[in-house]
Formats: sequence, C-alpha cells, structure tokens
Amino acid sequence: MSGKTLAIVGKRETVMPFLATGARVVYVKEGECVEMVEKLIKEGSKIILFTEEFIEELSDILAKYRTETLPCLIPIPSGRGRTNIAIERIRGVIKKAVGADIFLEER
Repeated sequence: MSGKTLAIVGKRETVMPFLATGARVVYVKEGECVEMVEKLIKEGSKIILFTEEFIEELSDILAKYRTETLPCLIPIPSGRGRTNIAIERIRGVIKKAVGADIFLEER
C-alpha cells in the first residue's frame, strides 16, 4: 500500500511512530484536522486513520462518508485515556470485512 493510499492523521507525539510504516503521516493540531482530511480525500487517499481525539471535529465528514466504500475513515486509539470509541469502530470495520468478530476478549 503506497503512502498516497494510506494516511495517518493526528498529533505529532501520537502518530510519529507510524513513519516507519511508509504511510503518509500528517501532524495536525485541534482545528486543523477537517481541512487536512478533506485535502487527503481530494488527493486520493483511500484509507485515513486518525486519532480518536478528532472524532468530534470530524463528525460531519464521518457522517458524509459513512455509507461510502472509499475513503475509509478509521479512528485509532491515541493513548490519552481510553474511550473505546476507536476500538469499537475498528472492531466493526474488521467484523464487516471478515464476517466475524475476531476479537476474543469478553465484553
């Protein structure tokens, strides 16, 4: 998967480790995420991972693309307190793709 296909958006200290993946890593601050995600979509990014602290900020974009196949917008845990929003979204995406819940943990 090329860097143009996969983008990871979030605060510097959270997304910096993803540089090792070869994906396009974009640092943003609060208030900048919507503009950056819209730019990435326009440039053709197919999968955009973003840290969960930006879920509220991206709510309109998430609603707009919720029923679309691409782009796939997925929140990832930021490590700043566990809200389970990102984990539940990832679980849902995997369940949809695989057809089963592969997480073995009990709820």
